[in-house]
Formats: sequence, structure tokens, C-alpha cells
Amino acid sequence: MIRNKLKSLLIFSLLPTVLAAQFNPCNDQNSLQEFNSSFCTTVKAPLNYEASNKDSIDLFVRKFPAAEKREGSIWLIPGGPGESGASMYPLIEQFSKIFPKLDILVPDHRGTGLSGKICPEEESIDSPNGISLVNEEWGSCFTYMYSNQNYVQAFSITNAANDLNLLIQELSGAGKKYVYGVSYGTQLIMRFLQLKTVELDGVILDSFVPLQDDNQYDLSQRSFVTNEVGKAVLAHYDKGASKRKVSLTTQMQNIIHRSKTDTVFAQNLPKQDLSIIFGMMLDVPKVRNNIPKIIKALSVENFEPLNKAIADITQFYNSYGSKYSTSASSIPLVQVISSSENNLRMAIKKSEITAESENLLFTSPLPKLLAENSMPTYQRDSYYGKVPASMPPTLILHGTLDPKTPLAGAIKHFEKLPKNNRVTLVKVKDAPHFIALFAPDSFESAVSKFARGEQMENIMITDDNTSLK
Repeated sequence: MIRNKLKSLLIFSLLPTVLAAQFNPCNDQNSLQEFNSSFCTTVKAPLNYEASNKDSIDLFVRKFPAAEKREGSIWLIPGGPGESGASMYPLIEQFSKIFPKLDILVPDHRGTGLSGKICPEEESIDSPNGISLVNEEWGSCFTYMYSNQNYVQAFSITNAANDLNLLIQELSGAGKKYVYGVSYGTQLIMRFLQLKTVELDGVILDSFVPLQDDNQYDLSQRSFVTNEVGKAVLAHYDKGASKRKVSLTTQMQNIIHRSKTDTVFAQNLPKQDLSIIFGMMLDVPKVRNNIPKIIKALSVENFEPLNKAIADITQFYNSYGSKYSTSASSIPLVQVISSSENNLRMAIKKSEITAESENLLFTSPLPKLLAENSMPTYQRDSYYGKVPASMPPTLILHGTLDPKTPLAGAIKHFEKLPKNNRVTLVKVKDAPHFIALFAPDSFESAVSKFARGEQMENIMITDDNTSLK
């Protein structure tokens, strides 16, 4: 460990001096109420963290000063890969309430938001559709990536972890240091902790990812994970309605079959695969809890509850982040990182994904999107599939009905972590992915106890916001 730490310090000492950044009032400080108190900076960091590196990349960070007398900082690490810090902005008030004496810092991962992009021109905030790729931008972005493969390969998890290491060291200020991450953000934090050059007072991992080499739960298996959660939801409602003549599972199987074989029935459905739509419902509790009603309605060719569910999902995500100009996810970054490190079946074809998902009731579009990847990838390094040698005090929060990062995979990862400090796993009953967003009451209660240093057990808690009705 000491050797690795000295190696990291040596690399940083040999790199060109590229930081020299200070926080200033953000250009958009008056555009939104939540930005009124924010300050921004752009740091020039190494493109690659090697002694021979001469290139740099911009990293954008937004800071929300402590609401009370400052005692330190907390970094909010977004998920993805591909999501920018904008996905954390709606939670600033919540975190400020839990940590009133900490500055809140939110970085844009390299490749996202206002940080340096994989396709600098096409993903620019000033491009025709902002940072989202549209129309002919896909083709020119693809061409750029293959013409600059060394550059694209610098957008790795380990380089992003080194970015985080650099930013926390340089921008945190004095006092306590905490880090929070959700989904992919937990994976990035685990890679960052392997570097072991920053001492932290606490880590909060929300919706903890499986181990990278867990071939039961890599991204190519996502539909199976989603389907298991969906079946658990159906089983819950079937158990609560013992007089039902035909189970929800059987009714749904009939509906999915009709959607593929009955052209008249299918004409009234959205173009998206029905199993994918039902899979999306699992992400939003208030929609998920209406699945029995939707199934019953579709069984008698009533499409209104289904259309309302789709509208509710769309409205939820639009209200959550659409007002931020940097909220769009970077698809190139998703493809590069996911295909390089988080897909263990790189050779699988789209047709094989379709075939193995044929009988699933709830599916995810992700496995097919990653199959037959045509974007450049990078080689896995020595950090791949490993856990840190030691852990800071850590709180893991995970929903029992998470259709993205499976609870069983999180438990296996948790069990492999060193316990040199307290590492606690709190399960939230019936909660989906992203506890801070969907189970805010449980999140605040557990995180507040953790921040106060109270003794905590590995327990199951309930939250009225997520409970199956």
C-alpha cells in the first residue's frame, strides 16, 4: 500500500502543473434558484496520469457553500457512466439539510457536462442540440473517435478516479471530507479508494454496484436482474389477492404474447417493446405500484392506464433534470466504459440477447445497446475487479427491489470489503435504484446517524415513499 501511495505521489509530482483553479460565481448563478449560491471552477487535469503525459483535459466543478459555519466538504459523485453533475443538483437542498456545515461539491465526470468530452465538437454545449448527439453528429462523432483512439481510451474509470483524487485534494479545503456516490458513482469511488492517497472521514454508497468480475450481474445480464425484480413485485400482489383466478404473472405473459402476435392489439401499444416499458415502471415506485391495475386493464384492451404510466414516467424524469442544460447523458462515454469494463460477454450478438430475453416479462434495453459494440475500447488495468486494501467509515444503502444494481450483487461486494473501519449495509425494503431520490426519509435518517458517528447495524428499514401498497 505504501509503495502504491508513493508511486501515485511521484506521478503527480512529475506531471505538469495544470491546476491553479479558483472558485468564482457561476455564469448561470442567476438562471435557477438552486444555483444562486453556487460557485464554479474549471480545472485542467492530465489527460493520462502517467509521467510522460503532456496533454490535459478540463474538469468542471460546482460548489454550494455550507449553510452554516463551515467544517468541511462532501463530494456528490453522479452515476452513469455518462451522467453529469446535473443529476445531483435536485438533491442539493436535501444534502444541505443533512450536512449544513459542509460545502457541497459536484464534479462533471470527464466526458460529461461541462468537462472535456469524447467528441469535443459534437458534444459541446454550443452545438445545435447542446451536449446531446443528434442526426449527423453521430456519424462525425464516430469518425472522430476512431481517428483519435488514444484520446478516447483516456476516458477510463481509473483516469476518472485519478481526476476525483486530484480534485478532492486540491479543492476540498480544510476540515472533514466525505464522498457520496450513486450507482456507477459507487464503482468510481471504489476505484478511487484503491488509489489510497486521500484520507476520508466517511463514504456513502447508494445503490452499490456488483463486483466487476461477477458474471452473474454484469451489464449483459441486466434484463435478468430487471425480470427478477418484476416477478417479485407480481408475487407480492398475487399474495395479497389470493382469490384472483388467474395470477398476474399469467395475465402478463398473455399480454406480452399478444403484443407480439396480435397486430390489432399491438397497434394500440407504444412502439417500444412492452417488456422494456414494464421494466421502466420498476424504477418509479408510484408507477410500479400501479402495475396490477395496468395488467388488468390491458387484459380487457383498456390502454389508458398504460399510457398514463408512460406519461407519468416521462413527466417524472422531465421534472427531475430537464431544466439543466448539462443533464443529457454522454452515450459515447457510456459505450466506452461499459464495453471496456462492465460487459463480460463482449462477443454476444444482438440476436442472442433478443433470443435469451424472449420469455422475460420485464427487460432492460441496455444489454442490446452494448451488444456488438463498435466504439473504441481500452484495456483493463491492474485495478479491475479488485477492492480497496482498506476502507474509510462507510455506509451502503440499497433497495431490496433495485432493478439496476441487484441487491444480491451488492451483498457479495459488501462481504468482500475489508472491515478495518465500520462498513455498514442498510437495506431499504421495496426501494428501487437511487435511495437518496426515491426513499429520502430513510436516506436522511440513516445518513444523519452515520455522520454523527452513531453505532449502526446491518439492518432492513422501511420507507413510506417506496413501500409496495
